[in-house]
Amino acid sequence: MFPLPDADRLLLQGAARRIPALLAAGLLAFCLQAFGPATSSAHAETFGDWQLDCTSPDPCQLTTTGVEEQSGQPLYTLALRAGKTALSLSFSAGRARPDDARAMQWEVDGTLVHVLRPEEFAPFGDIAHLYLTDAAAAERLFTALKGGARLRVSYLDAVADAHDAVFSLSGLSAGLKALGERAEGIDTARLAAPDTLAALARPSRREIVTALGIPYAVLERHARTSDCESTDSTSIAGANVPVGVLGNAATLYAIPCTVSGNAVTYRLYMRDSGEIGGIETLAFALHDPRFGWVGTDLLTGVAYDHDRSLLTAEHVGRSDRVCGYRATWRWQDYAFVLERFEGPTDCRNAGNPGRWTQVYPLR
Repeated sequence: MFPLPDADRLLLQGAARRIPALLAAGLLAFCLQAFGPATSSAHAETFGDWQLDCTSPDPCQLTTTGVEEQSGQPLYTLALRAGKTALSLSFSAGRARPDDARAMQWEVDGTLVHVLRPEEFAPFGDIAHLYLTDAAAAERLFTALKGGARLRVSYLDAVADAHDAVFSLSGLSAGLKALGERAEGIDTARLAAPDTLAALARPSRREIVTALGIPYAVLERHARTSDCESTDSTSIAGANVPVGVLGNAATLYAIPCTVSGNAVTYRLYMRDSGEIGGIETLAFALHDPRFGWVGTDLLTGVAYDHDRSLLTAEHVGRSDRVCGYRATWRWQDYAFVLERFEGPTDCRNAGNPGRWTQVYPLR
């Protein structure tokens, strides 16, 4: 079983591998956001902890990199972008972006300045950049930023994990003055929604949860409680990782356990990010002509249909526990309900699905 380093390192390692493969796009966004501002241009001017870049074809931007308060990792970017008449302010957090349906708290020097409601920010240009769109909120925050030394943005992501982004405001005033000198006709004392970028529809929770990948807590649970192959193994590394949004607080994660030919077995977990929360290892009932109904925490050929809330699994061939099956479960409130189960009546037909019968529900 793979070793368990600290949470942040494990998440980054997981992003670099195919397991979870769906973290790859998020890792790219992370790299662009975490390291982009510091290396954006050899001619960018530095003002304290802020950089001004007016050398690209894009409008002038004044940016700074923020760190995760607990880990100190540079995961966030705050940017002031020149528009046609005013500036626009964006916050970006790579793959662990704020949940579009939840508010964010913005504090300057330890004082809560504003609780930014979902209707007061929106993505423009790409979904990674969330811009202030409410004039009153923007004015309140901009005034505090220019007079402060430290900004702290607290928010929850789509799976309700908490994040605290910390930014230095040192150099902001000088950077704004220089930006005003280089971007003529721009009112650098006023913030507005972007007028040079396209407004985007908010991504669905399913899209964001999928991009987040498998949380560290689920990976840790898998490592400590299963006898599965290491997620670092060559055979596991290329396997698909199904993720299912089961509800507002429940998420399904299917982690590959073993690979034999084209057959991949999975161990499934349900993570509840609600008020009580927790992680549950899921168990399922399978029927075998030799043993009757048996319980298992491993399924083969797993897929999840979000539109119909259906979990499917299929195993063709004989094993030590079953002689083949095709099953469908539907998520209902708090658990998966078995809707249909097919399998052979004799293990001699384990590899011939055409001769299987419907075991449940009984006809």
